[in-house]
Amino acid sequence: MSHTQRHGEADDAPPPDEPLEGEWSYRTTLRDGREVLLRSIRPSDRERLIAGLRRLSPASRYLRFHAAIEQLSDAQLDYLTDVDHHDHEAIVALDLSDLQVPGVGVARYIREPYEPTVAEAAITVADEYHGQGAGTILLGALAARAREAGIEVFRNYVLDGNQGMLEVFDHLGAEREREADGLWRVDLKVPETPEDVPSSPAGRAFLEAARSEHVLASILPPIWSRWRRRRRDEATETEEDDELDERIQAELFDSQQDLDEWLRSRDER
Repeated sequence: MSHTQRHGEADDAPPPDEPLEGEWSYRTTLRDGREVLLRSIRPSDRERLIAGLRRLSPASRYLRFHAAIEQLSDAQLDYLTDVDHHDHEAIVALDLSDLQVPGVGVARYIREPYEPTVAEAAITVADEYHGQGAGTILLGALAARAREAGIEVFRNYVLDGNQGMLEVFDHLGAEREREADGLWRVDLKVPETPEDVPSSPAGRAFLEAARSEHVLASILPPIWSRWRRRRRDEATETEEDDELDERIQAELFDSQQDLDEWLRSRDER
């Protein structure tokens, strides 16, 4: 097995640490400096999910599934890995320093059928990566994907014992109320602009993860959206197209600098 192959991976499966053409991906670092790759889940990630579940402690399994689950059925694995990336999205985080580890964690949202702007969200982080900010990073990346799909609110059902995630949601300004004994319903507004995110360590990590190209359209000039649409077209490039590219890239660079300056000034307050 090569170092980039997953557990039980077929020889012709794409390397897990190499994003596919057109696939959403994002690289960042954990608090301890380890580099991680976040990308959309693939059907070929089945074995990673199986191995990751086995590595979770009984307590972590219970906090995620609200039950003492031991394994996932084939039907469950199909549902969890073969997603449409719009009504149902899942993001995996991989530790690039050790691809033999099944993964750092998984973030997932599923759109509510009768509330199309609301999605149930769930985050799972492997026990050995607790305390490294992985949950906040995954949530921020998931928010970027959700906002692009028209999701405005994440609805989460969190057990009392999952204090780590409850604290993350509290620091991000989420509202929570009792759903049942020992269970909270937590609603988190998916941010449209940086001002929607509280100025806190969790807020900064969340915003950093959400600053992928898929969320820039909501906080940078509309010209970005026009460029994205044109890039999807297969028309032949012209000299005018090249000039437009240069203008757009310059404006995006200036806007990114403005955003970075805004973040620095807010952190200094």
